[in-house]
Amino acid sequence: MGAVHTVVDGPQGADNSVPAVWEATHPEYALLRLSGRNAQAYNAAVPTAADRFSYEYSDGELCSLAAEMVRLAFKVGSAHAIFNNCDEDKGIRNAQTFMKMMAREI
Repeated sequence: MGAVHTVVDGPQGADNSVPAVWEATHPEYALLRLSGRNAQAYNAAVPTAADRFSYEYSDGELCSLAAEMVRLAFKVGSAHAIFNNCDEDKGIRNAQTFMKMMAREI
């Protein structure tokens, strides 16, 4: 099919949780979507997506994710990460930290 698998980091434990499967299905592309781990808001009736995905990753969490992403990136031509923790500037700050950690992993 040529589909690109998306590795999802998000809350676990709900019926609609997606487990993180750190594998590539396409030789050229890998995609990581970081939705935060806000289990309380994930399926709650919240007013906005920013409320649902309001989560700031810790440095320890980002370090672990960066190590997995580097391992995956060496298997494909191009690897991409999207921070979906879209409340305020949490995604931007986490992405900046993540990039620095990935650079150290290489």
